[in-house]
Amino acid sequence: MSVPTIQVLVGFEQTTGFATPFLLDSATYGLLDTSTLGGIQMVDVTEMVQSISITRGRNRNTEAFNAGTAQVTFHDPDRQLDPLNASSPYYPYVEPRQPIEIYANGCAIYTGTITDWNLDYHYAEAGNVLTAACSDAFTVLAQMVMNAWHPDEQLSGERIEAVLDLSDVEYQGGRNLDTGQSVLGGHPGGGHDWDVPEGTNVLQYLQRIEVSEAGFLFMDRVGDLRFVERFRLLNPTVMIEFTDDGTGIPYSSLTNQFGDELLYNYVHMQSPAGAAQDAFDAESIARYQSLDYSKLDLLNSTTTEVLNLADRFLAVHKDPFLRFTGVSVQLAALDAAQQETLLDADLTDVATVQKSFATGSPSSVTETLIVSGIAHEIRPGDHRVRFTFESIDTRAFFTLDSALLGILDTNLLAF
Repeated sequence: MSVPTIQVLVGFEQTTGFATPFLLDSATYGLLDTSTLGGIQMVDVTEMVQSISITRGRNRNTEAFNAGTAQVTFHDPDRQLDPLNASSPYYPYVEPRQPIEIYANGCAIYTGTITDWNLDYHYAEAGNVLTAACSDAFTVLAQMVMNAWHPDEQLSGERIEAVLDLSDVEYQGGRNLDTGQSVLGGHPGGGHDWDVPEGTNVLQYLQRIEVSEAGFLFMDRVGDLRFVERFRLLNPTVMIEFTDDGTGIPYSSLTNQFGDELLYNYVHMQSPAGAAQDAFDAESIARYQSLDYSKLDLLNSTTTEVLNLADRFLAVHKDPFLRFTGVSVQLAALDAAQQETLLDADLTDVATVQKSFATGSPSSVTETLIVSGIAHEIRPGDHRVRFTFESIDTRAFFTLDSALLGILDTNLLAF
């Protein structure tokens, strides 16, 4: 077994020294069907790569997802990526905001743009080292603001689509959006609490929509803006099985958490639809004292739905439990099929983690979790992946046509 084959592509503007563009009135480059139209062309720079570090996801389920970042270190003795080198075929277009794509065994594991080129000149030119600091398109959305806007009442995914299509936003990246289940308030005539004021940050507003749905908003591994509605994780299908007994994908280390970081038993939520809605658990309060959580800037169109969101949050957070928070995996120890499973994985995929014990009871524990973070550390002959997890609502919900979950009066109804 061996580590996956890595490929790194960087996009460069075409110049007369690289991928010669079509030039009008040029006897050499103005012939139809002979030259390349101007624009970005992706270039394989893998041979220069020394190391790669990728981090995507969030720290806990009460926070928004962060921009995915990457650090790619190049050994560049010929100064091809040196922005001061006028002899480089890419000159003068080694600059920030160039696209970058990273693949492992042909599978995209990171897509973003280069935000900084950090060049370390050594005394000997043969030692030149260059590091590209990268970020995904969350950074683009975080730098956009909206004009004043009066949205219609619509489902959460439709609201995200409407924001991205606004003339003052015109988001150019790919998107993969669920329709959503929550109805968000709005009034096209304006003059209501649903109005979006001038200067509202685009990413922050999209994240308010995410919370109002109890869904997930993130940039996926191929660079698309992904919105996952809450119904996707009701009675979910397990996609990855991590084990230490040889029945699944082996891991090299397992971390866990057992504290009060995510313990909340008195929940306050509110939208412009009306008064704040409270959900609390008297037994949990009696045992641990009151631990409050507030979210008062939701966008839901009814107080009934706001209360449902509060009840759902309470059900997941009212009791502490020992949670497996992460596993580390050395890909060189896996077969091709196991490597493919992990490289194809993305945020919000569902995994099980099994831990065996030599003494005590039970002899084995398995938890069902959602992937909330993925990190890669890649060097020659070494590719480690760390998956971090957060809790998932494992209660059984009613599912039509299911022999186990479709029996009346036996399972929970979702909203």
